[in-house]
Amino acid sequence: MRYAFWSPKAGTGKTSLAFQVICAYAERYSKKKILAMDICPQADLSELFLGGMTNGGSQNLLSVQAQLPRCTVGGYFQVRLLSPYEVPKFNAYDFITTPSTSNPFIPPNIDLVCGDRLIEIQSDAMNTLANSTGANSWIAITDWVRDLLVPLEGSYDTTFMDCDSHFSLYTQSSLAAADRQILPVLAFDTSRRGVQNAFSLVYGLSLPLPILNAPA
Repeated sequence: MRYAFWSPKAGTGKTSLAFQVICAYAERYSKKKILAMDICPQADLSELFLGGMTNGGSQNLLSVQAQLPRCTVGGYFQVRLLSPYEVPKFNAYDFITTPSTSNPFIPPNIDLVCGDRLIEIQSDAMNTLANSTGANSWIAITDWVRDLLVPLEGSYDTTFMDCDSHFSLYTQSSLAAADRQILPVLAFDTSRRGVQNAFSLVYGLSLPLPILNAPA
């Protein structure tokens, strides 16, 4: 099962919730193999997994990003930019790290695809490629995250994706690869609007919907 944490409303605690849910789930189901994917240019989830502010999370993330090939979602997207419409030969494990090797407080059954600021730059190229030859090209680009997960089927029991609040193409690709979406909200009216916007973006609805058979 694949879950995507996403809300078009920033500041709802999405990444904090994702981190806590993933760790709690991994501790409760210690025999299951969990994959966490940080598909956000801020890479806050990755820093939390790799040590946070007090245990060198930022430096550990930089070390991961310095690997060759680049061990991040940005490293995978870099491969796909060279072959946007056909799935190339690649090793999916080149883009996966085990955070417990850097942070002993993380359950060892969690693996991580680290976030990367590079994807913000890559998104411009993705948009250009998606619009170059019509609907089929857009579908091919939207399948990039799904294409990364296909060779990992059987290796992981559950996948959690932390998505950027912006409805960028890499966010759309993440949501398209997910089986379920987790939509964090706060007890404010702006969060209600955020839920409406989420349904509008994902399902193409115009909200609020008109009341059917309303009296004249």
